[in-house]
Amino acid sequence: MSKGFGNRALADLVGLQRGHDLPAPQREPGAVPIIGSFGVTGWHTEAKYDGPGVAIGRSGAAIGTATYVAGPFWPLNTCLFVKDFKGNDPRWVYWMLKTIDFTAFNSGSAQPSLNRNFLRAIPVATPPLAEQRGIAEVLGAFDDKIAANRAVGLSSINLMQAMVESVCRNALSTGELADLVELNPRLPVPKGPVPFLDMKALPTGELHPSAWASRERASGTWFANGDTLLARITPCLENGKLGLVGGLEDGEVACGSTEFIVMRPMGGTPTILPFALCRMPEIRDFAIKHLAGTSGRQRLAANDLARCPIPLPGTESLEGLADHTDPLIVALAANSAEQGVLAQARDELLPLLMSGKLTVKDAEKRAEEVL
Repeated sequence: MSKGFGNRALADLVGLQRGHDLPAPQREPGAVPIIGSFGVTGWHTEAKYDGPGVAIGRSGAAIGTATYVAGPFWPLNTCLFVKDFKGNDPRWVYWMLKTIDFTAFNSGSAQPSLNRNFLRAIPVATPPLAEQRGIAEVLGAFDDKIAANRAVGLSSINLMQAMVESVCRNALSTGELADLVELNPRLPVPKGPVPFLDMKALPTGELHPSAWASRERASGTWFANGDTLLARITPCLENGKLGLVGGLEDGEVACGSTEFIVMRPMGGTPTILPFALCRMPEIRDFAIKHLAGTSGRQRLAANDLARCPIPLPGTESLEGLADHTDPLIVALAANSAEQGVLAQARDELLPLLMSGKLTVKDAEKRAEEVL
């Protein structure tokens, strides 16, 4: 362990508090991030606390998911947030919380949940404040570069979205989503390990190869490059969890959560079309209205989504759209691949830095090779 590190109890480092309810009807669109179990789930005009803020998911599949925001924020009651940093660097606290396996501290209820009183005695390798800041700076440099790449990627996605909306506005007929998209297509199941993607790793409006994990005998929903994944379960669907699959080898298939709906463009349909359609408010509203289930989590059935009414652009319009969007998708895949390299390098440095097995100076040298 590096010089100056010592073990301290989590309760001596931070004060955790449960967030506050903010029903959707009371939210007014603004610039203040609302932090929920999976991270930023919306925006509001009023902040409950000044930033910086750090929170972890309190229940369900998001248990222990850490989120950092630099400015004022509103933490929901689905998370625990840091009310008191007790003199520690906030961004280091964020990274520190990411290294803890909170699933081992489930309160024992039927629904996985964190009780902050159970977390008090967790031992944490703690460096001096100056070292905390150095660690946060090194890891933050990776996050900053990833964020810059993501901004470029989202800009491309927004441009393609605008193209799709323009084509749809000029469509002369109306049909159903199933007229252009095959839902949950059948794929041959390969033998051996395959890339796997769980619900927690599916971002909003993009897909990172760094999210893939290898599993020996995966089972679930199968998909390939060019497919669109839509989370069909609450609250993931409402939060817009949606991904365009990329980063796989040619001909490779991957596996994911059974709570994904897979959408594959039919022949002649541009790859971006189902992804862009599912970002449109009309499609989203239809999906939410067709959630089923009276207890526990509600789900959207693929057969119900298939009947969603959509404009049907002509063949010529679709071909013209593909000419413009296909090169952007290729660039987006390269962008995502670079993010994967950055995320992998960051994640390899994280436990070494946080445990004191690697000094900040040595980590900076490794970072220079990647950034």
